[in-house]
Amino acid sequence: MTYSIPENLLERRRLLRLAREYRQKGYSVTLHPTSGDLPPALAKCSFDLIAVNRTGAIAAEIRTRESLTLNGAADLRRITSLVKQVPGWEFELVVTNPRKKAS
Repeated sequence: MTYSIPENLLERRRLLRLAREYRQKGYSVTLHPTSGDLPPALAKCSFDLIAVNRTGAIAAEIRTRESLTLNGAADLRRITSLVKQVPGWEFELVVTNPRKKAS
C-alpha cells in the first residue's frame, strides 16, 4: 500500500490540529496508517489519519482546494463507499484553505 504524506504545509498543519482534536476527545490516532492499521476492506485505501475509540473509527483525508481534485471526485466517492461498508467506520474529508489570498 502506498500513502501520501501531505507536502502542503497548510494540509500538514491541519492534519496535526485534527489529530490533536481527536486525541482530546479520547481517540487513539494514527497518522498515515499502513494497510496493517486498517480493516482488510480498506487496506488499499490511503488516509491521512485514522482515529479509533471503543465505539468506532474515523478515516480522514485532509485536502486544500487545490489538491481536492488531484485524485478526482470519483476516487473520493470510491473511498466513501468502501468506508460505509465497514461497520463502525466513517469517512471524513477535511478541506482547508489559506485565510488570505496570496498576492
